[in-house]
Amino acid sequence: MGSITLDRPEQRNAISHAMLGELMTALSSFAAEPACRVVVMRGAGQDFCAGADVNELDRARSEGSAAAYGRDLDEFLRAIVTCPVPVVAEVQGAALGGGCQLAVACDLVVVATTARFGIPSARLGVVIGRESIERLVRCVGPKRAGELLVAGRTISGEEAFAWGLACDAVEPEALAARTARLAAEIAEAAPLSVRGSKQGITGGGAFDGIAAQALASEDLAEGIRAFRERRSPGFRGG
Repeated sequence: MGSITLDRPEQRNAISHAMLGELMTALSSFAAEPACRVVVMRGAGQDFCAGADVNELDRARSEGSAAAYGRDLDEFLRAIVTCPVPVVAEVQGAALGGGCQLAVACDLVVVATTARFGIPSARLGVVIGRESIERLVRCVGPKRAGELLVAGRTISGEEAFAWGLACDAVEPEALAARTARLAAEIAEAAPLSVRGSKQGITGGGAFDGIAAQALASEDLAEGIRAFRERRSPGFRGG
């Protein structure tokens, strides 16, 4: 199980350009590790992520390099979607702007009821990446995406769950345990099946190939044996 922590609590985990590079390196290392079956992403301190580092973004705008920041953010979000193992977001506090985009890009999201989601791009004069908009529309529908993007509305963790942005909303004190339980359930499942299912959901990767590989795997044989013997299976990923 991998763990990635957005660790700038004094800036509410706002994403700097350097931080993007560190996040990409961490995610890439987990994606390349055969023993890793799930990655949990969380924020240090009280917030998940308050979005882009506005001060850095302003300097980048003045220097003409803001577009590079946007491209690198889009690349990291794409890496989450195409990561071979599921990425689970544990969201407390603010998930705003880029933080909301991060959560939407993750495969599963567990939120505190007190969390806050929003993309106030229209209030900053920013247009977020096309892929992020498309992911948001697939997640909540065009009308609700419009509320977040065009009207700049902020919603609670409970609303995020009701809208389909999250798979569960729990009280803040139960968030870590609920996320850990979900991650453990994923880690105990058949890795090839999990990876194939993720590819089927996101539309990425060689779905047919991994589905065929799963049908010929020892894990399938183990799953059948465990079913017949009424015990928990011990999957090994092959």
